[in-house]
Amino acid sequence: MKTLFKVIRQTEPVTITTQNGQTQKSTIVLQEAGGKYENAYVASLLGNQVTLRPGNLVWASLRFSVREYNGSTYQDITVQDIIHFTNQ
Repeated sequence: MKTLFKVIRQTEPVTITTQNGQTQKSTIVLQEAGGKYENAYVASLLGNQVTLRPGNLVWASLRFSVREYNGSTYQDITVQDIIHFTNQ
């Protein structure tokens, strides 16, 4: 999914260990541009961190993945690319 979003909130980045070493991770809540009842998504932002504030407009590419573990199904949303437009 590639579209324009409004930032609702972002957590402070934490350092995590991956197969390729250590990287930064934060969680970001993005709402589709439009009205206050548009769809919102909680996604993982990995790698070099940019600090976004509530109300900032961004263009983002989200990757949706689903996996099964112990009979349960889980969905992950990851930010593949993000471009920051506004600074409020």
